[in-house]
Amino acid sequence: MNTFIEKNMKLLKFFHAALRLSGWLSLASGLFSPIVLIVVAKNYDPQMMRDILLYSPLNCFTLLFLGLFAIGLAQLIRHLFDSNRNPGFILHHGDKIIYAYVVFTLIVATIRTVTFVKHLLIPEIAGDLIFISSFIANMVYYIANVIIFIGVALFLRRLLPVIDEHKSLI
Repeated sequence: MNTFIEKNMKLLKFFHAALRLSGWLSLASGLFSPIVLIVVAKNYDPQMMRDILLYSPLNCFTLLFLGLFAIGLAQLIRHLFDSNRNPGFILHHGDKIIYAYVVFTLIVATIRTVTFVKHLLIPEIAGDLIFISSFIANMVYYIANVIIFIGVALFLRRLLPVIDEHKSLI
């Protein structure tokens, strides 16, 4: 593992910097975009304001999670090539952050399922094949999202002790 790290040190440092930058930009975007959207939407119709308030929190929370995820990956890369450095806070608690995002994803999927069932009660929409296929595609996405992120969280939980043990042997 050390030869791989030494051979790819420049690439790892580049990815570290790129992940940190994109992580902080995602965090800033997730925090400040709702404010900008609300200020812009006030100049338009109330329907647009309602749509922004409905969908903006979902997108902002996803941006916040992706920012934390990118910063956590940057901390993991830094932890690999810097032997004197302890894992950062986000990396140390990364599995808990991922589990929180999984719970959020399950809540969103539940809300969308309830909305779908309510729309099925409307006769004009009930037989719409595009509506049903869109719902199925969304549910496959949410289920895959949950399974993948639970796997990543479990992997991360088991990876850090292995890296620390490897560093102690060298």
